Parts: sequence; structure tokens; C-alpha cells
Amino acid sequence: MKEICFSFILNQQENESHQFNSVLFYLFFSSKKEDLYKLKELEKQITNVQLVKIFDLCFSILNPILEGQKNLFFETALFQKNPLFFGYATLSQEELNTLAEEFINKFSEKNPEEVTKTILSLRNHQCTKILSNHNKIGIHVINLNLGKIWAEFCPYDNESFVISVKNPNNYHLWHHDCSSTLGFVVLDYDTLFSNQNKQSFLWQDFFEENLQHDINISMNIIFFQINGLKNTNKLQKAEEQIIENISSVLKVLGKNSQQERDAFIDKIYTLCISTGTSPQFMRGIYNLVPFSCTSWVFIAIALTAPKLDIQTLNYAILRELNSIREALLNENLDKDEYILEVTTRFQSIIVGADKFHVQVTQPTLTALKEIANLIQSILDTLEESNEEKEEDFGSGTNWNGHAVIDKPILRWNAILQVCLNSFLAKDEIAFYEKILCEGIRAAPHVEKRWVVRALVRIDSDDAIKTILYQALHHIDTDFVERTAYELFSSHNPRSKQALIRLIAKNNLSDKIKIAIIEHMKNFATQEIQSELKDLMTVRLPEKIERCVHNALIEISKKIETIVEEENREHKFTSHEIDLVIKSFVHNVPLLSVDSRSALRTAEMIFIQSKDWGKEAVDLSPIVNMYCKSVELVLRDTFEPFTDAIMRKGELSKKLDTLGYAKIIQDKMQNFEDFIADLPIVNTIPYFSKFKLRKMLRAICLYRPGKRFTLDGPKAFALFLLVTARKSCPYSMSKIFDLYFFTDMELFDFVKQVHSLQDSRNRAVHEGLTWEAREEIDNMRKQSYSIIDTCLKINRNLNQKTKHVDAMEAV
Repeated sequence: MKEICFSFILNQQENESHQFNSVLFYLFFSSKKEDLYKLKELEKQITNVQLVKIFDLCFSILNPILEGQKNLFFETALFQKNPLFFGYATLSQEELNTLAEEFINKFSEKNPEEVTKTILSLRNHQCTKILSNHNKIGIHVINLNLGKIWAEFCPYDNESFVISVKNPNNYHLWHHDCSSTLGFVVLDYDTLFSNQNKQSFLWQDFFEENLQHDINISMNIIFFQINGLKNTNKLQKAEEQIIENISSVLKVLGKNSQQERDAFIDKIYTLCISTGTSPQFMRGIYNLVPFSCTSWVFIAIALTAPKLDIQTLNYAILRELNSIREALLNENLDKDEYILEVTTRFQSIIVGADKFHVQVTQPTLTALKEIANLIQSILDTLEESNEEKEEDFGSGTNWNGHAVIDKPILRWNAILQVCLNSFLAKDEIAFYEKILCEGIRAAPHVEKRWVVRALVRIDSDDAIKTILYQALHHIDTDFVERTAYELFSSHNPRSKQALIRLIAKNNLSDKIKIAIIEHMKNFATQEIQSELKDLMTVRLPEKIERCVHNALIEISKKIETIVEEENREHKFTSHEIDLVIKSFVHNVPLLSVDSRSALRTAEMIFIQSKDWGKEAVDLSPIVNMYCKSVELVLRDTFEPFTDAIMRKGELSKKLDTLGYAKIIQDKMQNFEDFIADLPIVNTIPYFSKFKLRKMLRAICLYRPGKRFTLDGPKAFALFLLVTARKSCPYSMSKIFDLYFFTDMELFDFVKQVHSLQDSRNRAVHEGLTWEAREEIDNMRKQSYSIIDTCLKINRNLNQKTKHVDAMEAV
């Protein structure tokens, strides 16, 4: 070992790292005489000036010891804060013992504290024993200052020290004046409880003696006793004794402050978490001292759940939540403090249930739901009364631009209900899903993991999309990896493809990538096989590439061999495709040549794509063509009428009064908020208030002769939403009379068009592959529904136009 250190010093002498210095000091501490001579030879080969100075300094300390002045070994270290004890290995144990005795006798009267600290710093068993038995500064004549030094070093291998600490007559010295933690290290089960140890009776007697005179001593002894239950199987009698002692202390504390009583209970449950107590002991503790009202003690319910029977656990949860509810109703708690109290309890329940697989009962879950709703209603009332104050830290805006306030209590209730309640109705699941989808954006980072788990439990399309967009693109790689593990339990095809694509990411660990590959072996489908084959074309680490290759072999073996018939290429005629279109659209003759052509193209690609799936192919052009056909039909149906409304100028004047000409923010904001909050419209995901304002500004500033056109399906939908309503407090009703819709039907039509273009934009920008077939089919049906509705409106508008022309002719 020393030869290696010598070589290290020569090769790394220009290195000024702490590692280098540690090697050097180790050599001067542990080297024997012959090794020190080698160090002197080594010094001649050193070229580093700073290193030579360190060598000279160390040898200046060692040379007197080597020349026979061994008494300087302890004297040199006397006033050092952290003595190095150079030359330790050059002295035998007998020499050390002699030097220690001489050193203690010489300096014990003048510097007893420094002598004690120096000897204990060496941590030599024999030298410590000599110090403990000394007649002037030994353990039996120790004072407070020396006791603090002994407690700091805690040489538990010294018999005199341990005996003194275990003696209850020395309680004040060791456990009150010198240290508050020494008893947890030294006082064990045999000392406090064993029938064969007389000291156990002494500690119990000492407890009873101080019960009336100094209750703090009795409480500390109980803490030592609970801690002493660790690492022993002899629990029953000891636990019964502790229960009796706690009962005795509580009787005395009943006359004192409630705060002291709560602190005592807190410490008891703190110790119970880390000790090997039995379920009977935990039940006895709970019956004697129910959980106090402090937040963190309630976590003991979760952490000690296996030690409590289910009835006791659920009763404890209900009791605590009801007590906090009463506290808020009586206005005894501050709002922020109360949110912290309740969310801490909710977190402890879900943590405990997850860690120990404890099934919270249905009545408890029902009570949690009712309590969360009550709490939120009270907090909402408080929020309304404080509207004039500054905006809360948790406030912000949602995707629609509406002001929202983070509601952590409802979010944690949603997590609890989704993860623990197996009897939720569909409307409840939808309600919780909405809260959780918003919560994954607004929740603090630590809470997001639980939100992800709850969303995976729901496993709907919207829930999985939220996870893919908000969680898998997070900057924290650890959070992304935990999300991937959660997605293993998802049955949604989108999650499987997203997991496979994580394998190609560079910032994730090989461990999670291998876990994903192993997980995919359970799904022997051609789509997954195709995705894994695509990974083989990407440059991956050799270990990952080998795992992918093995997974492909296993999946290929599981897939049944299908004898494919010879591909008979079938050419679809325009007549056959027209029949398909006619099955969805009633007024096909009203379609223009361009819109019919776009529909045929979309339908042709869609029909052919049914034979795809074995390869990873982007299917977004299908959606794009359907959306294009919708846009063409919208233009054919509405553009002549929208142009006429624009040229009249009536709409521009009304928008001018709403502030769109001079950019009066308050007026514009009020009108846009009114539009966004209309029934059905307020349920449109990502409703585009930005595009609404942009369009209304352009309409307001329009003048005849200028070129103006509505840009895309969404623009037509927004135009109809503003102008085609039958009633409007802003005098914008019946500007465009469709003679077909009620307002609710109009709103539903607008929602279809708006959401279709959003889906199309997302598909074109992000791509759609095999896992989104159902989504493509839904968008196809949605497109046909919009087109069919437009053609019905077109027929009515044409009939109205012919009627007006006939009247004018008459």
C-alpha cells in the first residue's frame, strides 16, 4: 500500500488536489521508521516547491520523536483543533501507554480539557482507558466541561464511560447538561428492561421519582425506552411498561399546557416510526394518545399503517380530517396554513396506501370527497372576499387565457379518489380527469409524479395525451423516467409508441431504456415489431442495440405465422369513392368540383392506409386533406355572404363601438370573455382568443377596395360565432341569419370546426402513426358531419336568395 502511495506522489506531484494531500498525510501518520527513511529519500526526487515545504514541515515535527523525544508526540498535539498525530505508527502500544500516562500527569492540572480532548482525538482504546481511570480527570471525578468533551467523542468501547452513562444517578450530567442524544446511542434494551440487569429497575425507579418533580426527565426516559425496543424480539412486557409510563405522564401533563402535551405525543409517534414495535403496541398508543393536530405527525398514520388494523387506521384518518374541518369552520386557521395541513394529510394517506398496500375503506374515501368539497367551497368564499388584494402566488391563466387559481386540495382529492377508489362513476372520473390534466401543468414538481400516476390510472385518450405533451417533454430527466415507469401500466396504444421513442433519446439512462425494451416483449404485435425495427436504423449504444435485437427475436417468435394471400391490387374508381362519400353526405350534388376532388383524395388515401400498419408511416396527410375539403366547403357556403356583410360596413361600425378600432383593451377583453364563456364554447380546448381578436381587428379596419379573406375553417367558425347568434347583449345578433340553427346548435357547430382544425394542426406538426388510427377515423367522421351541415345551410341560403330575388322581380 505504501509503495503505491510513494509512486502516486512521484507521478502526481504537480497535482494540488485534496486527494493528493490526503495521501501524503496518510504516509506521515502510518509509516514506520524504515518507511520514514524512504520518505526522506523520496523528498530528494520531488521538484514541486510547495510539496518540498510540506515535507520539511512534517519532518520538523517527526525528527524530535525519531531522535528519542517521544514525549513530544502528545505535547505537539495539545492545542491543535484537529491533531494529525504524525509518527503514530513508529510507536508501540506500550510506548503509547507510557507517553499517555506521562502526558496526563504533566498537564492534567493546568489544561484538563485540552488533555482530555487530545487523548480522545487519538481514538486509541488503551490510551482512552488510561484517561478514564485517572484519579484527577477520569470518569469517576469528571466535571461538566470534561463531560461535554467525552459526550462529543462518545467512545462507546470504553467500559467506564458506558457504565457511567447507563447509571441513572448520572442522568443530569450525561443526558441533560452534556448531551440530549447520548441516551439514544448508549441506553439499550437490556439496560432499560432486562430482568437480569439491576439497572433496569433503577431507571424505572428514577422515572417514578421524577414524575411529580421534573416531568421532562420522565418524558425523556420514555423516549429512551421506545428507542430501546429496536433490534430485539422481547417486546410484550417492555411495551406494557411503556404504555403504563405514558399514561402516568399524561395524567401529570393534563395540568400543564396543551402545547407541551402535543409535543410529547409528536415525539412518541416519531420514535414509533423507526422502531420495531408490535401492532398491539401501536393500537395501545393510539387509544391512549390519538394523533395530535400537527401536520407531520399525521404522516405517522401512513408510515405505521402495517402496525395498525384497518379500522383503527381509517378511524384515525376520519377523526383528523373532521377536526381540521371544524378548525376552519371556526376560523381558527389561516388559509395558507390550512391548505398545507390538509394537503399534507392527503399526501400521507396516498403514500401509506402505496407503500404498504393498505386499502382505505369506502366510507373513508366518501368522507374525503365531502371534506375536500367543503374545504374548497370555504376557501373559494375567502378568495372572493379578498379579490381586491394582490393576486395569489398560485394564480395564473389556463390554455384559454382565463384567470385560474391553483386548487391543491381538489387536486390531491382527485389523486386519492382515482388511485384508491374503485367505485367511481363515469362523470366523477371525467371531473377528476379535468382537474388532473390542469394539475400536471400547475402542480409543484414533486406533486406531478402523483398526478401522472392518477392520469395513467384513468388511461383515457385525453389523459395519456396530457402525459405525453406535458410530462415526457419535461426538462427533468428523472421525472421523465418515472413517468415512463408509470406508463408501463397503460393500455393505450399511444403510450406504447411514446415509450419506444424514448429509447432513441440521448438524455435518458440505459437502465430505463432496457426496462422499456423488456416491457415491450410482452406485446407481440406487428406495430411494435415495426417500431423496434426502425430503432435498429438509429445509432444506439451497443448494449441497447443488443437488447433491441433480442427483443425483436422474441417478438417474432410470438407472432403467429400468417400465410398472406397474393396481393391483388384493387384500383378504386371515382364512382366507388363517390358512393362512400354519398353514404356520409346527403346533398352531394351541392359539392363543388374542388371540394369533391379534395374529398376523393382524402378518401383514397384513407382506404389504402387500412392495409398499412406494419411500417411506421405518417398518416397526417389524410387528416390534412379532410380538413382542406372542409375549408373548401366552408368557403363555397359562406364566403359570398361574409363578403356581402363586410362590404355593408355595419359590422365594422359595431366593432368600432367595442373598441377594436382604437384598441380599447377593457372593452375588447370584455367582449372576448363573453364569447369565450358562451355555453359549449367554454368547453372548447385551447379556444383561440388570440385569433378571435386578430380577425375582429381586421374586420373593423376593413374598407371597400381592400383585399380581405377569412383564413381557414377556424376563422369561418369564429365569424359565425360573432355574427350568427339569435341573441346578443352587444347588439351583434342576426347580422348573418342562417335560418337553420338555434344558438346551441350554432355553438356545437363552431366547436366541431374549431377542434377539427386544432387536431389537424397538431397532426401535421407532430405526425400521426399507427397508434392514432382511431383518432383519424374520428376526425374523418367529424369532417363529414361539418360538410353535411354546411350543405344543409347552403341549400337553405340558396332557397332564401331565390325567394328574395323573386320578390324583388315582382
